[in-house]
Amino acid sequence: MTGIEALLLTATVAAIASGQVLFKLASTAWPAGSGIDGLLGLGWFWVGLMVYAGATLAWLALLRTVPLSVAYPFFALAFFIVPLLSWWLLGEPLQARQWVGALLIGAGVWVSVR
Repeated sequence: MTGIEALLLTATVAAIASGQVLFKLASTAWPAGSGIDGLLGLGWFWVGLMVYAGATLAWLALLRTVPLSVAYPFFALAFFIVPLLSWWLLGEPLQARQWVGALLIGAGVWVSVR
């Protein structure tokens, strides 16, 4: 795997993680009792879907050249990125064990792709 492929895989996973934050924003803006129509009227929802669609296309393009057994461990980085984004952008608390878990996941990805 080349350095550019690793960078693109990380960017793809970051896009997936960003989509999760957008879905969280959509879920909190979704009016209670409004049904699916209320969700479909939210910009956060549609932007999240578009980010996911773009990330999926990037993932497919990457899988043309990167073996799945090498690429897939990068998806674990979402468990590192999502909590950080939720803390930074949404103000959600992170406990020490979550920081430790995120670091262990990051280390695991590093080991698995080496």
